[in-house]
Amino acid sequence: MSRRHAYWICQLGGWTGYSVMRLTLYSFFQTITWKWGVSYAVFIAAGVLYTHLYRRLAKRREWTQMSLGQLAPRVVGATLTVALLLHLTMDGVGRYVLERDFYEEVQSEIGMLLASVVNMWILLMLWSLIYFGVHYFWSYRQAEVDKWKLEAQAETARLKALKLQLNPHFFFNSLNSVRALIAEDPDGAQRMVTRLARLLRSTLQADDMKTVPLEEELSTVRTYLKLEKVRFEDRLRHRIEVDDEARSHPVPFMLVQTLVENGIKHGVACCQEGGVITVRGRVVDGALHIRVTNPGTLDTEEGGTGLDNARERLRLLFGTEASLTVENADAETVSATAVLPVRAVPESTVVQGRVSLAARD
Repeated sequence: MSRRHAYWICQLGGWTGYSVMRLTLYSFFQTITWKWGVSYAVFIAAGVLYTHLYRRLAKRREWTQMSLGQLAPRVVGATLTVALLLHLTMDGVGRYVLERDFYEEVQSEIGMLLASVVNMWILLMLWSLIYFGVHYFWSYRQAEVDKWKLEAQAETARLKALKLQLNPHFFFNSLNSVRALIAEDPDGAQRMVTRLARLLRSTLQADDMKTVPLEEELSTVRTYLKLEKVRFEDRLRHRIEVDDEARSHPVPFMLVQTLVENGIKHGVACCQEGGVITVRGRVVDGALHIRVTNPGTLDTEEGGTGLDNARERLRLLFGTEASLTVENADAETVSATAVLPVRAVPESTVVQGRVSLAARD
């Protein structure tokens, strides 16, 4: 059952059940006529309508995101307003349908108003307690689900990165490059082995990482590009242009690495003359923009699983404000752009103060 269906079932069932209980109670003291049925049908409709409008106001103003101290006065004010509207509605029904005051046992008009409004207010406070209580329960449960999904996505990304780095094509190409360098450039062969070891070690040590500072992610990317440079030689060129302001902001672990590898696999490797991989990063209007461009044209199936995984991790870490788009920048260039809101993510997801092994080159 969806939340929407559950909400309407509770609305109609709750107000109808309350009205039937009131009518049953009144039946012990007086004769219930069809006019009473009409009056309580109006009461049910008014209760459902007013509380639904109250709910829409709460959702629009994002009351469910507020603390208890912020929420309490708003709920009290809203329920008093709805209680007064219900009183006026039922007072009119009592006068013009039942041809009597709805609370005729109370002698004064002020006493009738107070008794009616207080009664309705207590009922609406109970409605609010149930509504916000259920909502907070659902939000807590969804947060737990998102937490586990995020951990699973992070682990999947780590394992996928390790698989990509250890797959025979990548690994044996790297070893063949080392073999070719041993005789011609022993120092270069030694540096390449060191870089490969650092890249693999960096991945293996990332068990609990969900985000890292952008500067640390760029260190891993630089090491990866240097390894691929040995294989592609002059066919692979790269530029990294990242503003100082952007370097400290957290990004999902291996996000930029995924975009760069995608650009090499579907861009540089497919072009006979190779091309330039460009990584740009800057903060614009309170959001971190990371753009990776590569030569080629967009293939609709290009990087599907990896990019979908990256989009889901962005959503779980940064919410719906984050995005990842891939498009043709021009006739010969493809760009992948990630946009992340600049705000704190949960402390448990950010790795602070760890210097990447890949950075020491």
